[in-house]
Amino acid sequence: MYKVNVSERAEDELNKIIFYIAEKLAAPKAATDFVDEVDACYEHLEQNPFMYEQCRNPKLQQEGYRRAVIKNYIMIYKIYEESKQVVVHSFFYGRQDYTNMI
Repeated sequence: MYKVNVSERAEDELNKIIFYIAEKLAAPKAATDFVDEVDACYEHLEQNPFMYEQCRNPKLQQEGYRRAVIKNYIMIYKIYEESKQVVVHSFFYGRQDYTNMI
């Protein structure tokens, strides 16, 4: 079993996404559903962090970053096998070119 740690940056980005969905899009139910899917993703990472694909960008792939797609967003994380940890680094809107933002 792995321990999932969410970086301060990722936590901030996640909060902004939730606010955007709930308030700006006036869709609190969709925001709740999104949070539920993020929580489910965290649970999957605890059990098998290798289930999601490596980032497609060669540089990010070489650095060990992986990605999970959650609705219209991409969660970027890294596995630290020696300490059995997963660190969630960022959340991005799916259409953003996040490869240079990590």
